[in-house]
Amino acid sequence: MSTRAQDPRRYAHLWEGSQAPHRWVLWNTEGRTVVFDRTLNMPADVDDGDLEAVVGRMREAGVPEGDEYPGRPCGS
Repeated sequence: MSTRAQDPRRYAHLWEGSQAPHRWVLWNTEGRTVVFDRTLNMPADVDDGDLEAVVGRMREAGVPEGDEYPGRPCGS
């Protein structure tokens, strides 16, 4: 991922809408926060330079956040 900040609004799909259960969640792991895609069962690709702004907007929107792995077991 690039470290150059772009325009975090290009990630608006991560915090807009009222999907239940949420497709994208915040996963706190090993001292950092990751945007996790529960449909693809993997971290979402967010540029490092935009990550702080994206996480902040997701938190403001009430996106679920936790320390436990939010995905399915691999291969399922």
